[in-house]
Amino acid sequence: PKEVLKKLSKDEDWYIRSCVASNQNTPLETLIILSKDEDLDIIESVAKNPNTPIDVLTTLSKDKNWYVRKCVALNSNTSINTLIELSKDTDFDVRFGVAGNPNTPINILQELSKDKNWYVRMFVAGNPSTPNEILQELSKNEDWAIRNNVAKNSNIPKDMLIEFSKSEDKDLREGVAHNKNTS
Repeated sequence: PKEVLKKLSKDEDWYIRSCVASNQNTPLETLIILSKDEDLDIIESVAKNPNTPIDVLTTLSKDKNWYVRKCVALNSNTSINTLIELSKDTDFDVRFGVAGNPNTPINILQELSKDKNWYVRMFVAGNPSTPNEILQELSKNEDWAIRNNVAKNSNIPKDMLIEFSKSEDKDLREGVAHNKNTS
């Protein structure tokens, strides 16, 4: 019952409050209160919760802690405008969160596919919303992990899977072997 979660949200133990903040059944008003907790672990749990209200996520996206911002970037409930802002974050961990969010707009994925940090590009390659043109370009990237993630992407078309399976590039062939759509 929600009354139990409300009561536990006031527990003196930080871990209990963090568990409440992570629970998808936690009432919105409780998540709002927990988003202002003094303990960073609780705030991070609120930022990860897919039911956290958009306005709370927008506020948390401005947090000084990079991990909180990364959690917001990965949250499926984060607004497009917030994702756009977070895509410009100086911390690559936040940008890779945006790159991995399936709700990230295509133009932002395009920008992030050219990010100076390979890890960000790797998350673009693995994002199921990344368009085929971007995946094709990333499949030529010098970094093996990026090429491998392209071939693992569940949304690459069958013809790309076939093409990659015949590639001399071991990393592309390995990704094809791991792709859930390879049959």
